[in-house]
Amino acid sequence: MAARIVLAVRESQYIEPLLHYLHHSEYGEMLRITAFSRLDTFMEFMKGEELPDAVVGDPIFVEAWLVEGRNTVPWGVLSEAGKYSGSNAGSLAGGMVIEKYQSLPSLLESILRLGDVKRMRTASAAKEETLLLGIVSASGSSGKTTIALNMAKQLGLIGLSVFYLNLESVDSSGLFLRMPQGNASGLELLLYELKANGSEGSKGNAGKPELGRYAVRHDNLRCDAFRPIGNFKEMLQMTRQDTLDLLELLAGDAGYDVVIVDTGSIEEERAQAVLQRCGILLWALKSDEASMYKTLRWLEHCGDPHSGLPPEVPGKSRFVMNFAGDSAAGWSGREEIRIDGALPFIPSWALQHHVELCLNSPQFTAGVQQLCTGIIEPALPRVFTGSLHE
Repeated sequence: MAARIVLAVRESQYIEPLLHYLHHSEYGEMLRITAFSRLDTFMEFMKGEELPDAVVGDPIFVEAWLVEGRNTVPWGVLSEAGKYSGSNAGSLAGGMVIEKYQSLPSLLESILRLGDVKRMRTASAAKEETLLLGIVSASGSSGKTTIALNMAKQLGLIGLSVFYLNLESVDSSGLFLRMPQGNASGLELLLYELKANGSEGSKGNAGKPELGRYAVRHDNLRCDAFRPIGNFKEMLQMTRQDTLDLLELLAGDAGYDVVIVDTGSIEEERAQAVLQRCGILLWALKSDEASMYKTLRWLEHCGDPHSGLPPEVPGKSRFVMNFAGDSAAGWSGREEIRIDGALPFIPSWALQHHVELCLNSPQFTAGVQQLCTGIIEPALPRVFTGSLHE
């Protein structure tokens, strides 16, 4: 029997993606959530005869309910900082503290523990490794970082646990993101420790660095990432093998469903490692002949047995046309390239202060959502939709 959970939060927009994910995932068989965004309707419901199995909510909702003295069921307090404090700290003592903004599977796992619901997983549902998705381009100014950041955000919003990895020589994601506070060691130290471990020989899992020590959380993106490297020389000296070691570490981390890898110039060693190791390669194209021609030449190069690149690169490649205007609606490109998605040209991005718009454009977001469904769902059917596909 599904556990009956009451969810009470101030933001109605918090509720919709959670319920959508719940109803389309295996959690739907274990949890039945009744959600409220108004204090008066929540309090009226809680005065009824039928009590839920657990209550989860923002502090203001939970505190008002506890004052009524009907706290005979477990409760969880949603926190944006991992704790609650202030005038209501004492009155909320005794409840579980649940991080409000985290991946939806992790949030629902916390609710399951609160309601003491036993979660059964089948062996077939376990991931072998984290999916690595590389964003690459054969030509410059194709909008790779805009695509990568929007994909990371959309995948995070639907409940996947996402890591955003920027491998540009100069990390341009800082133009779009406000760096969070924290004392994470960063990518520089992680690369150093990976090299040190490699020089000392294989240590097995015990010798692998823990990513949590080096990464920071971007709550607005719903994903983890490294802080941009401050020493430009560190990135220039990052070799193909260094990159492969880093990608191997990320692929073996069970805490992430998807790693979005944002690359620089395709000629760089770091991008070559992405072509080799990532399970899906998303090529960003522009709707012009030059972009198509360069992409085709690189695909041909990958097929050359003397290229040093794996021959399966074309088979794991997908293609998105970026900055596609109305004139590109019927663009089919070349026969060798099948366009998997088209992202619109946004005129407002030409404004002087456009950066904050790049992650909040409804038209672009809709295109990214369709792109994610088309290329991520076949690779991770159980994680993306929660349903068991054969």
